[in-house]
Amino acid sequence: MTDVFDTSFTFRNIESTEALRDHAIDKLEKLKKYLVKQTVNIHVIFKVEGARHLAEITINTRGGRFVGSDTSNDLYTSIDTAVHKIESQLSRNKERIKGHKGE
Repeated sequence: MTDVFDTSFTFRNIESTEALRDHAIDKLEKLKKYLVKQTVNIHVIFKVEGARHLAEITINTRGGRFVGSDTSNDLYTSIDTAVHKIESQLSRNKERIKGHKGE
């Protein structure tokens, strides 16, 4: 019943910081309720192009691939929005499976 989150980070045109990693991991923790009893591979990409800050998160599970990305003026806001998009996808997927099984 353990969840295994294998998380990797890529930093493009930005220095790697523990604060960004910790913020992303904290936000990804709330996705555990959708990923029970699964091994999950997560790849997080942080990218800066001028004033644009991009956060792209890809989650690979045995149930599929979920991708969320956002661009804003603040990297922390981009992380929050990308995680929210993935949470919506996981929620829809969970409801689809639940409805299919007739529970």
